[in-house]
Order: sequence, then C-alpha cells, then structure tokens
Amino acid sequence: MKNIHLLLLAVSFCFFVPLRAQSTNVPSAGTGTQTAPSPPRNIMPVGLNHKPNPTPPPAELAGPIDKFFKSLKAGDYAPAYENFLEGTRLGEQKEKMSVLISKTQEAFGIYGAMNDYEIFDNYSIGSNVLVLTYLSRHSVQPLRWRFIFYRPDKTWGLINMGFDDVLLDMLD
Repeated sequence: MKNIHLLLLAVSFCFFVPLRAQSTNVPSAGTGTQTAPSPPRNIMPVGLNHKPNPTPPPAELAGPIDKFFKSLKAGDYAPAYENFLEGTRLGEQKEKMSVLISKTQEAFGIYGAMNDYEIFDNYSIGSNVLVLTYLSRHSVQPLRWRFIFYRPDKTWGLINMGFDDVLLDMLD
C-alpha cells in the first residue's frame, strides 16, 4: 500500500493587502542593484501565544459553523462551502472555492471521513475580530480549521478560513 504523507494541506483565502517588500539593495551581476524578494507570509499562523479557550462562539456564528461541519460530515462538500460562504467575499471567488472543495475531498480521502468536530480555541483580537479554531476528527488524524470573523458594525462576517493537518505547534 502506498504510504501517503501530506506534510501540509494549508488552504486559506485571505483578503488582507500583502505587505510591500522592503527595499533591500542587493548587488547584482550587472550594474546597479536589485530588490531582494520578501519572505512568504504565513496567512494561517500556527503558534499559540495563550492557553487555548474552547468556549463556544456566539450563537450567530456557532449555528452556521455547525451546519458547515454537518454538511462536510455527510459528504456534501460543495453545498457545505456554498451555503457557508454565501454572501461573503470568499463566496464570490468561485475558482478559489472550487480549490477549497477539492482540497477538502482530498484531505478526507487521505485522513478518512469526518467523525465529529469540536472547538479548540476561541480568541479575540481587539473587540471586532474573532478567531475560532476547530478540530475535525477523522480515522487517521484530526484536521485543524481556522475561521476569522470581523464585525465592522453589529454583524459578524467571515473574512478568512482555512484548514491544515499541522498539529505539532499545538503541543506544549
């Protein structure tokens, strides 16, 4: 049997404006200088700077997340994403959503169908950004899911989501 190693299945969609590369003058073979490329940004931070808080999110977020995971558990990948991302900027990007759906199918093929899920961490960045981390349980190993919500007024909106199979950074 083929041994399949999935070192990192990080799927994330981000609407943050990338930071501009700082201009670093590096001598080039020709005349003048060239700008050194900036290192890649990690848009799904993996380090924890606090003790995880498994407190459930507000009901207006918990309901759609619960429905999303129940659809994934049933194997309804496309409807799960379409319903969950409806009305968001993420949902408008059909090509990216298609990639996310196929990566989810691939991950569930490698790690097994989802058995269940649970909240792992719930923390705020200021009073209007909420970061939720869930774990989905599969027969081989769990997957980590990260949802980032922003509240510009009275309503929370999803601005970023992703999943991966990196769990080592969650250990003490």
